Amino acid sequence: MKISKLFITLILASAVAFAFGGCTWDFNNPWADEWDVQIIGDSVFDLSGDIHDVLQDLSGKSYKDRSVSGAKIAAIEDQLSRSEGRSSLKSLIADGGANDILQGSMDCDSDPLTQGCLDVLDYISDKMWNMIVDMYYGPSDSHVWMGYYHVTGDDEEKNEAIDYAYDNLYPDLFDFTPYGGTTFTGTTSYGEYYGSDLGGFTIAMADPRDYIYPSDLKSDGIHPKYSGSEKLAYMLWGVMEQKAFYR
Repeated sequence: MKISKLFITLILASAVAFAFGGCTWDFNNPWADEWDVQIIGDSVFDLSGDIHDVLQDLSGKSYKDRSVSGAKIAAIEDQLSRSEGRSSLKSLIADGGANDILQGSMDCDSDPLTQGCLDVLDYISDKMWNMIVDMYYGPSDSHVWMGYYHVTGDDEEKNEAIDYAYDNLYPDLFDFTPYGGTTFTGTTSYGEYYGSDLGGFTIAMADPRDYIYPSDLKSDGIHPKYSGSEKLAYMLWGVMEQKAFYR
């Protein structure tokens, strides 16, 4: 009888813990058979899982996906730390920063951008640089960061902040020539990319803005439909193929 009561108590305790902490669980992340390629990021990857599925069709592997819907850049930095816990990690696919703009308390709708929005963008840049440094010293050699596309609807005015990041932040973040590295550029079927090589380390920024149309987005104007996810997956795959990443 004591054993039965103990068993019931444990079950109830687990149920209560889930009820109050279930939002920290992410059931959209699929089963993985390839842990040496990992995905970190936000709902662009996670909400539908379509990017992962298309990459699985292309590679024949199910990459470990740590992305979480709603994640801001600080949370994605934590995802990176968990990914780098795998000593055999070879390739990393990432995005991040859009939720800091879209969900943030600072006004990123104004033209010109407010100082508060510029401060958010600088914060994102600092976090991204910390992550790039961690990637450099971590186990993986090959990295592709997927930039954001233009949103529509109520958030359309935030595209100025997205473009600001491309024009003023990313060129420095992904240029290692001051440290003795070399730069590269390329084009895939659904996006252009640029980045740097430094020793055995490679990182690319992929820009899908000219290829993701309003018709590729859901009614919220933010998340990709299947057509948008397919384009993003093919863009990522194109970078990985052309740069000979482990995939």
